[in-house]
Amino acid sequence: MDLKRNIGFMGASFLVLNGLIGAGIFALPAKMAATLGAASPWIFLLFGALMLSIVWCFGQLATHLHRTGGPTVYSEAAFGRFAAFQTGWLYYLARSTAIAANMHVLLLYAGYVWPQLQLPMGEVTAILVLSLLLFVVNVTGVRRAIRTLDAITVLKLLPFLLLIGVGWYQMPSRPLAIELPELGTLGTGALLTLYAFIGFETVVVTSGETQRPARTIPRALMLTVIAIAVFYCLVQYVYWQVMGPLPPDDAPLIALANALFGPVGAMIMTLTAVVSVAGNLLANSISTSRLTFAMAQEGTLPAILARIHPRFATPDVSIGLLCVFAAVMAVSGSFVWLAIASVLARLLVYAICILALLKLQRQWPGSRSVTSRVTRYLIPVLALVTCGWSVAQSDQQAWWFLVGECVVGAVLYGVFTRKRHQ
Repeated sequence: MDLKRNIGFMGASFLVLNGLIGAGIFALPAKMAATLGAASPWIFLLFGALMLSIVWCFGQLATHLHRTGGPTVYSEAAFGRFAAFQTGWLYYLARSTAIAANMHVLLLYAGYVWPQLQLPMGEVTAILVLSLLLFVVNVTGVRRAIRTLDAITVLKLLPFLLLIGVGWYQMPSRPLAIELPELGTLGTGALLTLYAFIGFETVVVTSGETQRPARTIPRALMLTVIAIAVFYCLVQYVYWQVMGPLPPDDAPLIALANALFGPVGAMIMTLTAVVSVAGNLLANSISTSRLTFAMAQEGTLPAILARIHPRFATPDVSIGLLCVFAAVMAVSGSFVWLAIASVLARLLVYAICILALLKLQRQWPGSRSVTSRVTRYLIPVLALVTCGWSVAQSDQQAWWFLVGECVVGAVLYGVFTRKRHQ
């Protein structure tokens, strides 16, 4: 039995959108304004263009490799099973850690409306309920999960569009500045910007459930990331014009909504934060659960994780494992030490996939024109430089955590491989 291809272009685009727009947008504007001042909106366009080089590489891989799994499929095709396992292992830890962390973020915002959620028992109960909801929505069919994601996306975007529209109309007249800040400050702002685009790759993991993936996924990736870069720029521009560089007393966008609409606006933006993080949780859970499914199909994880539900045609065991794992980490708080290395792990996964593209595209048919050859190699090299620069900014503690994760991954690979051959 195979997974059903029920994800169309809009569903794929919303996976990308919700993979990117989660909790970060509600904290980012103030940090960007304080760091980069009037230049902060334009940095999103500048470094968003650099991020597009990485996005382009994933689109090229998705054009030729259509199986569920994304990064683990790409690394397996280029470098073999051990590389595929380590890539999938690191990526799974990073993504499941993000799910656990975002559960806490969602409850933090929801706690402004329902204070009971800030009590220990209320928080634990809410985490368990959230995990159960994610499991049910995911298992009962990818079509239903994507429809739920569609509704959440509309609910989270409407308040943002209203905020941008009203803010643009009411903003005071500040001088328009496009000049770049000092180089050291620019580096800090660049990191904040690049990290805001991490998460776009959710859609490639679900290639096996996407309609016409060779066409749908590259289009969804490029168009959505470009649209989100413009969206980030507009939000940042309105924030800077209305709020300026001073740190707000509350979450930046909630403070902005309060300045434009009063307490009602602040409450609406608080609820928008809850919906936004919920969309990010759903998108991440859809894609991350497919990683263990793909690795089980490759033979690097126990075969039970490749089980497909006979009625709903979804990887129910892999979905259940993710929901339990994320819930345990969220309840125990043990995800904190993993979160230190999660961004570094994702950037290394990006670099592995780009290297896989450089190797694999030699085997693929394509145009032999000079322009085509330059594009096929220049863009991946630019993407590697972007990843390398970002990775170099990580501190020593993150590297040690990452090394520890790789060692654990190597041990697990040896255990699973030995059991497979017994």
